[in-house]
Order: sequence, then structure tokens, then C-alpha cells
Amino acid sequence: MHAVNTPIKAISAVIFFSLILCSYGCQKAAETETSPALRLVLTQLVEPSATQNWREFPGTVQAGQQADLSFRLAGKLASIVLDEGDKVEQGQVLATLEDADYQIQLNSAQAEYARASAEFARAGALLAKQLISQTDYDKMQAQYVAARASLEAAQQNVQYTIIKAPFNGIVARRYVDNFEDVSAQQSILSIQDLSTLRIKVDIPETVMIRLKQDRQLKVYAAFDALPEQRFPLTLHAVSTEADPVSHTYSVTFNMAASAGTNILPGMSLTVRGTQQLQDNSIVIPTHTVAENSQGRFVYVVQNNGDGTGTVNMRLVSTGHINEQGITILSGLSAGETIVSAGMSKMSDGLQVRLARGEQP
Repeated sequence: MHAVNTPIKAISAVIFFSLILCSYGCQKAAETETSPALRLVLTQLVEPSATQNWREFPGTVQAGQQADLSFRLAGKLASIVLDEGDKVEQGQVLATLEDADYQIQLNSAQAEYARASAEFARAGALLAKQLISQTDYDKMQAQYVAARASLEAAQQNVQYTIIKAPFNGIVARRYVDNFEDVSAQQSILSIQDLSTLRIKVDIPETVMIRLKQDRQLKVYAAFDALPEQRFPLTLHAVSTEADPVSHTYSVTFNMAASAGTNILPGMSLTVRGTQQLQDNSIVIPTHTVAENSQGRFVYVVQNNGDGTGTVNMRLVSTGHINEQGITILSGLSAGETIVSAGMSKMSDGLQVRLARGEQP
């Protein structure tokens, strides 16, 4: 009997320990089924913003002043010694026509004026002595006036054979060569004043209104070839009529010439604006803000200190929206952390796992 009882006891012990192991395994499986893994979320630290981007539009550079110069008379070009890129000063002679024919006309007009002037003077003396009629005197006076007008016209024609610079600048284009026959009003030279540049841009009416009303708005020009530089702009003029097709308004800014930069008319650029925000204002991405019947809200994450966090819904008051995001006026402070992805899967009080490097 003793030999038989020993195997039975051994078998009973094996069954007992198997039941214990099975019970423990089933308990762990049940715990696994009732305790799913925490959801991994991405978060973003809320930081204060000193400024926000306004808008940006493509623009072009224009000269502060530009003039296409021509003669008022036809003739043969006598001299033009300037080349494109040469600097000119106001009043400097830029080009001349051969003026021999106009000098002959001037000499003839001077002679005719001298004769008419002398006869008119004698007519005045004779009229005083009543030796000629009033009609004859009036005729002499008319001849004198006509001769004086002809002389002035001849003098002007001689002056018109000379082109002078109307302002300080540089020669942008030269259209003719020496000794060519040119016609009246034919373009000879184009000069530009680059001491001040004009920036031309087309903007929608809402931005145009802000531009004129917002004194804190700062506008600057940016060039792709000069990525590290910003050129401040000042408002020069705003068109009062919108383009019939694009419904935009043409706006012109002044930009001071900058030493060491070769910015020239015709270059393309981007006009950007920055505006000072109100105190304590912050800007967050628009996709981090949701809305329900209570209003707009964000999910704020409280760090539990072990790689996990607690999500809390927070109602916020919002302002205007721009390219950088939406302005938060109240309900959120700099230094807090918000959920930045998966908003639709969040709920108030949800325990989450924080992504590495994203923990608040």
C-alpha cells in the first residue's frame, strides 16, 4: 500500500501546481484585456510670440524717378558720350543735335525782330505827332509782337537741340548712336534715380485697409538672393480703384537704397509685414484648436513624471487667424503643453503616453 500511495501523491502535487499556474496566467490575460496600452500622443509647448507674420505678396522694384529723354526736334545726333550705367548730375548735358539749321533760323529771327522793333518805335513817335493813323500804328505793333514771338521760338529751338539731365541718376538705357538721324520725341536715353527705390505690389482690399490703419504694422522687402537681409519699407501711395480682374489695389512703398547691395529696377521680391501682438498673446496652429457646443477648446497635457500624462480639455478665447495659426486671447498660458495631433481621439481626463522628446 505504501508504494502505491507515493505516485498518487506526486501526481496530485503536479496537478495542484498546474492549476496555480493556469490561474495566474488567466489572471494576467484578463488584466491585459481590461488594461489596454496607453495611447501615444504628440504634444507642443506653448511659447509667447512677440510678433506674428502679416501677409506676403510678390512685388517688383522700380526706380524712385525714371525718365525717357528725347529731343523735341528732328535732326542728326551730334554727340552722345554716355554709356549705360554712367552716373549723371542734374543739369548735365547728355546729348546734342547738329544745330546749324536752327542757328540760321535764330539769326533770321533776330534780324526780323530788330527791324520790327525799330519800326514800332518810330511808329510810336509818329503817332504822338499825329503823322500816322492809329490803324497804321496797330499794324506796326502786331508786326513787332509777331517778330518777338518768332525770335523766342527760334531761341527755344536752339535750346531743344540739347538734352540735359532732369535729376541726379544713372543711364539705364541708351537707344541711339552718334550721327544717327533721329525724329522728334524719339527716345534717346533713359535715366533713373536710384537714391530711393519704389516697391510696387498688388494687395486685396482687406490688407490695404489694415495697412493704412494699423500704425504698428511694419512692412519690409525680402530678396531670394539676400536671404539674411530685410529692407524696411514706408508707404508711398495707394491706388483708389481696384483692378477689375484681380480686385486688388496697387500699393507703392519707398525703400532707401542700401550701400553694398546691387538692387535694381525690375527685380522681383517678396513684401512681408510684421505686426506687434497684444501683451500675453500667443499663436498656436489652427489644427490644435477644436470646437463643440461650449466653444473652442484645446487639450492641455499635465505631465505625470513617468513618461505619461493626463489630458484635460481647456476652453479658450481666440482672435484672428493668419498663416502662423490662431491667436489665443485667454485660457492658455505660455509654458503649458497641448496635444498637437490626434485631437479627435482625445477626451477629458484621458491617460496618455508621451512621445520621446515631446514630454512637457
